[in-house]
Amino acid sequence: MKKLDKDIYHVGGSAALVFTKSPRFAKAEVAMEKNADDGEFSLWGDDNLYPQRFLAKFNRTDAAVGGIEVLTTAHYGNGFKLFKEKNKGDSIVQEQQLLSDFPEIKSFFSKVKFPKMLTGIIADFEVFRLAFPEYLLSPNGDKIISVKRHRTAWCRFGVPDKSGYVRKVFINSDWETANADITVSVDLIPDEFASADEIKEYAKSRKLKSFILPVTSNLMTEKLYPAVGWHSSFNNGWVDTVLSVPEFKLSMFINQLNMKYLVYVSDEFMVRRYGAEDWESISAAEREMKREELARKIDDHMSGNKAAGRSLTSPYFRDNNGQMIKGIEVVPVDDKIKDGNFLPDAAAGNSQILFAMAVDPSLIGAGIPGGKNLSGSGSDKREAYTILCSKMPYKRICTTEIFNIIRDYNGWDADLIGNFPNQNLTTLDKNPAGVKEIIL
Repeated sequence: MKKLDKDIYHVGGSAALVFTKSPRFAKAEVAMEKNADDGEFSLWGDDNLYPQRFLAKFNRTDAAVGGIEVLTTAHYGNGFKLFKEKNKGDSIVQEQQLLSDFPEIKSFFSKVKFPKMLTGIIADFEVFRLAFPEYLLSPNGDKIISVKRHRTAWCRFGVPDKSGYVRKVFINSDWETANADITVSVDLIPDEFASADEIKEYAKSRKLKSFILPVTSNLMTEKLYPAVGWHSSFNNGWVDTVLSVPEFKLSMFINQLNMKYLVYVSDEFMVRRYGAEDWESISAAEREMKREELARKIDDHMSGNKAAGRSLTSPYFRDNNGQMIKGIEVVPVDDKIKDGNFLPDAAAGNSQILFAMAVDPSLIGAGIPGGKNLSGSGSDKREAYTILCSKMPYKRICTTEIFNIIRDYNGWDADLIGNFPNQNLTTLDKNPAGVKEIIL
């Protein structure tokens, strides 16, 4: 991307773009020939670096990293598996199918590493509520022969055309420079609710070799990029509070005086020890040597494991006014960090981060470090995990749509259902294995 003038950029091809500020993304107007497919992309954040800035802070936030691992693993469950609905008495159940019974599907999954690809899609979806799978078509456009994941942080939507549809996704691993030489574009299916037949017709009419159909949650007031609810803790100050505590603590550890006691020695002690005449007769340098020698003896007496329980005897003197003077006084140095200052603030911030993610803190053993254990009992964790898994079908509707599109496009068995069964944690008295697979 080459800057031509203030707020005017050239992103390959013959179009120059004029970007104007907007809360969600920049509106692009073509300064030369209008061509919606020629290098125009919608900014993600005012500087187009929202994913990069977010991930830089996210990767330093322990609670968020742990929370996302809980969400992604719960979402993936026991892995992607095939099912068919069956009537069983008065209810309808999903019965798991053997992948080996469907050789074409098994071959497809093996070739594209379908389960591993889904883990990346799920991670993108849980972090950004947005994922970008690309579907590669056969030469005649009749089949989807492969699917791969593009990292969400590397992707940007194109600018809507005159009809309001976005028809391109731009991919770049370095949006800070937005180098046009490494920016690639992939056709986007403009209607996320299009059926497989409609997608096939659209792809053939435009002679597409591949296309992207994003995995995303329903937008509310956003125009292109979804607003993720749990990102609120990154915007309202809680994450900044949590991150400031370890930096502050580290600075204290580095800069604090590593002393346990402060020892005061009066000059009267030295005079009485060596005698007034002798003390006055020696030079200042010799007096300093005597003081250092005494300091070493006191330090040796009070330091190390053998010093545990030792006492130090010091005489009292009276000055010329009759006031008592301590020959040697030992004063403990107050440790300003021994009581865990600011750790409760960090714990509260971590809880707020997890609350926004809808992750029960007990699932990652959250509590106040150095304080009362609030990590929850086994029952708390088991019930929290069960509740979390019960919410996953709402998200899996989006991620399992990848399989549904390929199934319908390729004409696979229409009765097949893709799903992510979970492990239902149980007590050992009810199930010796402690787990039971369930379908939600």
